[in-house]
Amino acid sequence: MSTEQPPEEENLFDSVRSLYAIPESLAHYGEFARNVGLAPPERAMIERFMSPPGAVLDMGCGAGREAFALAKIGYSVTGVDITPELLQLAKALSVELGLDVDFRLGNGRSLDFPAASFDYVLLITQMIHSVPLRANRVALFREAQRVVKPEGRVLLTYNDYDIAKTHTPWGGDRPPTSTAEAVARGYPVLEPGDRFDDECQGQTTGVYGYHHDFTRNEIEKEVLASGLEIVDRACFYAIAGGEPDEFWKPTRILVLKSPS
Repeated sequence: MSTEQPPEEENLFDSVRSLYAIPESLAHYGEFARNVGLAPPERAMIERFMSPPGAVLDMGCGAGREAFALAKIGYSVTGVDITPELLQLAKALSVELGLDVDFRLGNGRSLDFPAASFDYVLLITQMIHSVPLRANRVALFREAQRVVKPEGRVLLTYNDYDIAKTHTPWGGDRPPTSTAEAVARGYPVLEPGDRFDDECQGQTTGVYGYHHDFTRNEIEKEVLASGLEIVDRACFYAIAGGEPDEFWKPTRILVLKSPS
């Protein structure tokens, strides 16, 4: 499958790479991968919808925080990400932590794995928000369907914009800066819900990366357009026993599988 994209689309992916390659991002995600592990809702999600041992593909693995946690509890983990700097950090941390995780550079539009290679494919930590344009997200979902085993599961997490804009301290409807608006004007291909953001975990960086805001209806339409089937839905706030952190309220889980 060809992965060549029109220059404007590839520039959108480059904006994501650039945001995650800056020192602020590397320092944050490296620290979390080394010392933090899974958050309570993530742990609850994995305990509810997964069962070790099994082969896991972690798409958008970043510096390896989730991959390392899964390796510790008995999964065989492969991590894929588009940002070379994050993967270099992940590989160094795997040696430091003594954990065997296979980290690879790649994108979700065309995965270098045979069909039915994994028991679980993870599209978590809201990575789907950083995949530019609907066609590319549907292609990513199709690849997840291709590489997951017939009896396997795909786990997807996303932030529901309708909830985020009214129920989080950071405000899902935060108005864009004039610089973000200027950056967006350079991309006529952008779709409703697309924007640019220069924050890394609440820290302003000055580097603007692509971001898409989803409603529940929108993301479920994209999933179903790929051929995947929705077998369960959950939310982080409830699955962690009412975690009293407003941050988790918008985060939703979709459990997906290949068609029967």
